[in-house]
Amino acid sequence: MFTTFVVFPNRMKKEDKERSDRVIEIFKETGLNQRQFSEILGISQQLVSAVVNYTKKPNETILLAIIDKIKNIDPMWLLTGIGEQKNNYTPKEVESPIELHIKKIVKKEFEELSQDILQKLSNIEDSVKNSN
Repeated sequence: MFTTFVVFPNRMKKEDKERSDRVIEIFKETGLNQRQFSEILGISQQLVSAVVNYTKKPNETILLAIIDKIKNIDPMWLLTGIGEQKNNYTPKEVESPIELHIKKIVKKEFEELSQDILQKLSNIEDSVKNSN
């Protein structure tokens, strides 16, 4: 005799689904893909995907990151649905961690090159003074 088990998908509470809907609305309004959205928020792409696909409820990590990193967010609306829903959600900072790292490298290289040029100019000036 065999017993059949039926596995039902994880049912999300109504308030969690509604909160997910608000996160999804913000995500879509930014115009970013999941990778870009997750990088800006500083969270994993897997978490964004799970929330967007309703397989995981939005946790404090994603909610607080949205409040911190996205413009025009009414925190009360995001968390509870009460308050003012705004449009035109845009990242406060569009640079990804990779872009920030590249900028640091370029800045360091520029500073080193500038120092080298200044030293060469100083050497040329000294050489001109000494030749007179």
